[in-house]
Amino acid sequence: MPIRKSTALTSACLVALAILLPHGGFAQDAAQRAPNLSNTWSPSRGVVQFNFTHRFDMSDAPLRKITNTPTFQVATGVVGSLGVGFTYGSNSDLVTAYPNEWEWFTRWSPLSQAHGAPLDASVQAGWNVAAESFDGELSAARSIGRLRVLVAGRAFHHAFYEDSARYAVATGAVLRVLPWLSVAGDYATLIDRADAEHPAWGAGLQLSVPYSPHSMSLHASNVGTGSLEGASRGSHTRWGFEYTVPITLRRYAPRRPPRSDRPVADSPHSTAPATVRVTQRADTVIVTIRQFKFERDTIRVRAGDVVVWRNADPVEHTLTADAGAFESPLVKPGQEWSFRFTTPGSYPYHCLPHPFMKAVIHVQEVTP
Repeated sequence: MPIRKSTALTSACLVALAILLPHGGFAQDAAQRAPNLSNTWSPSRGVVQFNFTHRFDMSDAPLRKITNTPTFQVATGVVGSLGVGFTYGSNSDLVTAYPNEWEWFTRWSPLSQAHGAPLDASVQAGWNVAAESFDGELSAARSIGRLRVLVAGRAFHHAFYEDSARYAVATGAVLRVLPWLSVAGDYATLIDRADAEHPAWGAGLQLSVPYSPHSMSLHASNVGTGSLEGASRGSHTRWGFEYTVPITLRRYAPRRPPRSDRPVADSPHSTAPATVRVTQRADTVIVTIRQFKFERDTIRVRAGDVVVWRNADPVEHTLTADAGAFESPLVKPGQEWSFRFTTPGSYPYHCLPHPFMKAVIHVQEVTP
């Protein structure tokens, strides 16, 4: 294999770009997916998502040497549901004599069940440096009660640095046993898999860490790195874990004062923007909290309406107005909290333990 130039400088520049981008969003939860399927998830603006996967295997007797295979994934949002990132495996066996495997990718998630779509769907495209291959994945998932089913189709234009175009399919399932614990498994295979090639699989316990935005996976798998190619062809069994660490950039940024032309909650005579149109509605508006996000992050109500927040996450949240108009206690998983808005204005609010969770309520005065 010819010696290829190092990508260290390019990598450093892109990592710095990912970290410096100004953002706001929520974290990836490992309890929503299988060990080798990250599909249907796109990083959100406001969070630099860092996932660390570490897998181990032991050689046969008498040496019984332990070999570790770490994978690092860093990603962040750009706009809407579009994000960019990279996957790095420092002991990859994807390409012979090229252990430092980089995969640079962009992922777009245009469909979400949380926003009324029948399923979650995403498209990923990227470049695998070790294989010198343009790779892509089309994935979908659907949650049915406690069960979540995932499927994916993958394409590689120069797979494993030795083949022409190849294709793979993958499927998996996640069953939520407890609000913070799921069992999951996945299976992937190359469509034209040779007799000497093995399908890829993974199985594990997926955990949401209570009272935090972190999640963890304890699993077994026969693949090393988490790239698209790495998760499509198996070798030998490895045991390991994955830990997700969302880095909330706005937590470290100084808070901007409200704009003078924007009504805020502590202005009793402020009015909602003139473009707001009042329609007939019930007195109660429901806002569900799920996956560290207020699913309705901008709502408009009339003075006198009640907003009810329902916590569908496995961790506690608060509803805290930026200007102090209201503040809930910790709302436990499965519980709800309500507040009646009587004064017109705009009420930005956030979750105190997870300040990257932000939303706003516009309250319009009721006219005769």
